[in-house]
Amino acid sequence: MTFTLSPPIRYAALLGLLAALLIGGGMTVLGHGESSVATTPHVIKHHPFGPGVKKATVAPKKHSTNAAKAKARPSVPVAPKAPVQPSFVTAALAAGLPNAIAIALGRHQTVVVSLYNPYSEVDGIAFAEARAGAKNAGVGFVPLNVLSEAQVGKLTQMLGLLPDPGLLVYIRPGTLVARISGFADKETVAQAAQNAARGT
Repeated sequence: MTFTLSPPIRYAALLGLLAALLIGGGMTVLGHGESSVATTPHVIKHHPFGPGVKKATVAPKKHSTNAAKAKARPSVPVAPKAPVQPSFVTAALAAGLPNAIAIALGRHQTVVVSLYNPYSEVDGIAFAEARAGAKNAGVGFVPLNVLSEAQVGKLTQMLGLLPDPGLLVYIRPGTLVARISGFADKETVAQAAQNAARGT
């Protein structure tokens, strides 16, 4: 027994078979695409944890009653205290010496005072020698400009006309023990300062 299909039924069967193949193939392609996407591993970033990780600690806010009281009370400005002057400085000031010499006598038993004119070259050399001599003797050193009334006014009232270059050596509490007019080298200055310190 033979089974034959008419041509229209054959065409319909072929079209159905072709449609089934196309739909099946499309589903297969889509399935592979989804599986490839699904197989990509997702990286999830977690906050690190464990015993080696430092934990951030937030200190709780403390409401201090003292802070509240301080805010409630108005602040009263404290008057600055005047610096306490050593007794040697006070004694030197009482003797009528300029502030610079008095402060130096507060720090040193003996002080070399160099009198100089800033416009004189010889005075510049004498000034350098006086400073070196005072350093060698280990005593205080005070330079005074003879053209400055603020620096030498008190000394001029006490001693009269001051030489430039010139040298004065003071010991505590404010006693003038040596006076040199003119140029003196560092050895002379150091010797004068050491003699004054020894009281000779």
